[in-house]
Amino acid sequence: MRRPLHEISAPQLYAGGVSVRVARAGWFRPDAGAFFGVVPRPLWSRFTEADERGRLELRLNLLLIETAGKRILVETGTGVRMTERDQEIKGVEGGDPAEALRAVGEDPEAIDYVVLSHLHYDHAGGMVDRTGRPLFPRARYVVQRDESEAAHGDELRLQGIMELEQLEAVRAANQLAEVNGEVELVEGVNLLRTGGHTRGSQAVLIGSARGGGRAEDPHERAIFWGDLIPTRWQLPVRWTSAFDDYPIDAIEVRNSLVARAADESWWCYFTHDPGELPIQIERTEKGSYRPRGS
Repeated sequence: MRRPLHEISAPQLYAGGVSVRVARAGWFRPDAGAFFGVVPRPLWSRFTEADERGRLELRLNLLLIETAGKRILVETGTGVRMTERDQEIKGVEGGDPAEALRAVGEDPEAIDYVVLSHLHYDHAGGMVDRTGRPLFPRARYVVQRDESEAAHGDELRLQGIMELEQLEAVRAANQLAEVNGEVELVEGVNLLRTGGHTRGSQAVLIGSARGGGRAEDPHERAIFWGDLIPTRWQLPVRWTSAFDDYPIDAIEVRNSLVARAADESWWCYFTHDPGELPIQIERTEKGSYRPRGS
């Protein structure tokens, strides 16, 4: 039996007193072949199964981060502007980030920042409501400048697959913040431009590197991978997806960051993983990576 459409995890504390919760905004079902790209089915089917239409059942995971008196939402799900036909094809249930927050007792108007890992529909589709107004009226929406420029570009592969209209609605409301490269958003929350999946994809590194953690903080640092690593099933760093625009870049940056995550015991949050989060990862005897203890 499927778990509830909306739920929120207990908070985890990281260095510097940064609190993180996972807010589940619903489900969607991408094509398994596209999701795993050139990875043969006998390999990926060790971890998960496809439905009768060849689709995977995945989560729309948002992060709710609280630190330094600020509330940060990472990702916005698919939103409310999809047609019924698109919802059916993509197997979307839920997807409205404001509704997901209200369902677990959180106020969308209390969000100070909305961080978008990139501009695909399942991450940036919930920037605005049905009338085109930002769903989070007090928030600054944060995207990498490279991602914004790619959405405005003329690359044929990108036409119609990035949420340009919603991006421009947020810009018109004077709520858009474009950043360039690695940026400290607030103390203990850093944005890392990774590229790979899209030109301006970004991850979120959580926990203060300057120390200051309190005695009761049970963890040190964590990372939200975005679609650079969408589930724990893609920890093999060479497992690229058909959705990766720059697969060679994706492999290189994954290899670097996953090694750090294993060596420094980061806790990992995955944007589409249906399992319990966060997890830690470890290096195997053969030099690959897997969830710790698996």
